[in-house]
Amino acid sequence: AEIAIVSQQKVEQEHFLAKSLIRVMLSSRCLDAFPTSSQTTLTDLRKELKAEIESTQVLGRKLFEVWINEDAPPAEGTQDSWDACLKAVRECDVLIVLSNGNAGWAASEQDIGICHAEYMEGLRSAQAKVRLVALPTVADAKGAAGERNRRFQGYLSRQSAFRGGEVKTVADAKKRVFEALSDAVISLAQRG
Repeated sequence: AEIAIVSQQKVEQEHFLAKSLIRVMLSSRCLDAFPTSSQTTLTDLRKELKAEIESTQVLGRKLFEVWINEDAPPAEGTQDSWDACLKAVRECDVLIVLSNGNAGWAASEQDIGICHAEYMEGLRSAQAKVRLVALPTVADAKGAAGERNRRFQGYLSRQSAFRGGEVKTVADAKKRVFEALSDAVISLAQRG
């Protein structure tokens, strides 16, 4: 019985610690190359950012948990990829969108891609938690994907989100993400 009590206390403590982390979601296209580096994909960039953000400690304690789709565990059979990504948007405390204007994949011939849907869902569910980091815009594509990209780019321009200017290098992108995250933490904490 003592072992069960100690085990239950450990589970409760771990559950408390998991809930006490700030959940950050990094949203972007996956396999698109970073424009100034043909060897770095946006997935590579997000994995590096995740490792750096999660290793950050404040007052000797881990503060952040970062969600990127590449590292997410498989979801239950009732959720498709679209649902899982939008659920992650709703559950995160801070959503950082790294946008190159590519709307992302779409189920069949939908009007919007997943990157467009994630940004819209973030703004719809909690506008104050959303930060946009503008990357150089992708080249114009043809067909349905090109139409989705143009709709997304139009939507981005109509939102007029302050993004602090376009980043040009991977180092600039990382710096801008860290600035966006620190601003979000301060702003959200001050709002209570």
